[in-house]
Amino acid sequence: MSMPLPIRAKLTIWYITLLAASLIIFGSIVYVALLKNITSSIDKRLTSLAEIVSKAVFKPGTAQLPKDFDSMLEHFFGIRTAGNFIQVMDKYGRITFTSSTLGQNHIPLSSATFHHAATGTLSYETVAEIGRYPARVITYPLMEKGQLIGILQVGAPMQESAAVINALFYILILGIPLAVTLASGIGWFLAKKALRPVDEITRTAKKIEAGSLNERLKVAGPKDEIGRLAETFNDMIARLELSFKQMKQFTADASHELKTPLTVLKGEMEIALKTEKTVEGLRNILQSSLEEIDKMNAIVKSLLDLARIDSRIKLAKDKVKLDEIIEERFNQTMPLARYKGVDMKIIKNEKVIIFGDMLRIGQLIFNLIDNSIKYTVKGGRIEISLEHEDGWAIITVLDTGIGIAKEDIPYIFDRFYRIDKARTSASVGGEGGVGLGLSICKEIVDAHEGRIEVRSEVGKGSTFKVYLPITNKTDELLGELGFG
Repeated sequence: MSMPLPIRAKLTIWYITLLAASLIIFGSIVYVALLKNITSSIDKRLTSLAEIVSKAVFKPGTAQLPKDFDSMLEHFFGIRTAGNFIQVMDKYGRITFTSSTLGQNHIPLSSATFHHAATGTLSYETVAEIGRYPARVITYPLMEKGQLIGILQVGAPMQESAAVINALFYILILGIPLAVTLASGIGWFLAKKALRPVDEITRTAKKIEAGSLNERLKVAGPKDEIGRLAETFNDMIARLELSFKQMKQFTADASHELKTPLTVLKGEMEIALKTEKTVEGLRNILQSSLEEIDKMNAIVKSLLDLARIDSRIKLAKDKVKLDEIIEERFNQTMPLARYKGVDMKIIKNEKVIIFGDMLRIGQLIFNLIDNSIKYTVKGGRIEISLEHEDGWAIITVLDTGIGIAKEDIPYIFDRFYRIDKARTSASVGGEGGVGLGLSICKEIVDAHEGRIEVRSEVGKGSTFKVYLPITNKTDELLGELGFG
């Protein structure tokens, strides 16, 4: 299996291929344009010479030239024939005169050219059979009353023109490969320089391990593609570092929360085995042990919930009647509110249906109500409401509890975040101790593409608001049920 080409080689190949194609196309255009321009210039000069010769020499009814024609043109008409070829034929194509510049040669007349002359049409062609160099020839028909009486051919050697054209041809043939070779070296160097930051990213990435997540890539220069790549990589490392820190914090908090009830259980069991002899005493110890087990069970349950969320288990998308869920969770938590002496009531419960996971939505509402009960002291109140507005189902849980400090609010939905000890000790239940309850709420809301907000003031209470989207399908169901 062949090794893939490195990006540096690919960039260089693309660069030199594009450059070579551009140079070949440009050189071809220049070569053709120059050849056409030179040929056109010669054709114009030959046409002017042919017209002068035909008007100055030929008389009506004849196409004959005197033997001293070259001298006559130069002395009487000022027309130099030096460097030009002149040949005259009769109407049958037989040569009647050739200029001295032709020597023993003659200008060939093809059948196609003779046919054009017979119809009175000028012809231009490049002839290779005259002398050492090709010649450009104009075949000029001599007409009288629409009849061909002779054929005049005037030619000019393309010696200088051929030299220029050939020089350009050799320049292109030799220059293009040289330019491509030089450019390939420069392209390789520039590609290496441009990709150097990528090599640095690779080397740094190889060094980074779980214990060295504090390392970052150096981002220098403008915010180009490489710079944005390095910044993205740094952001990814920062998220990984935060995740590892949270995991360490979780391990410490969970260990502490599990260690405490285990220590209590162990101590009580030892006391029961060594000293307690009465049935009532053993019953009290077992009751205390059961409470500690309940605490551990709550912690383990929260951990399992987070594990399921982290594993991205697909949530069910069922029809959920939020008003019924709120009513159920309200009735479920009312005994605890009464036990704490908290006045809890539902002030609004509109008919709202969404599509989501009924179990998780129920857990979300239970956690919010339970959280408010935990942190609301005796004599306080809790108000729950459900309404819909602008395509959103809005769940509000308001309490007059101990509140949350302003500096803690941005972090209360972070996993494993623990606020002040006074608030922690006021809680009832296990999950509040390690900061998992509200983080689970946040995960459930995010999974349903909603959002959760909180307003709180220490000593006055907190208000949690959850926004869950109502889809078009939900609106249709509401209409069918008469709630639209």
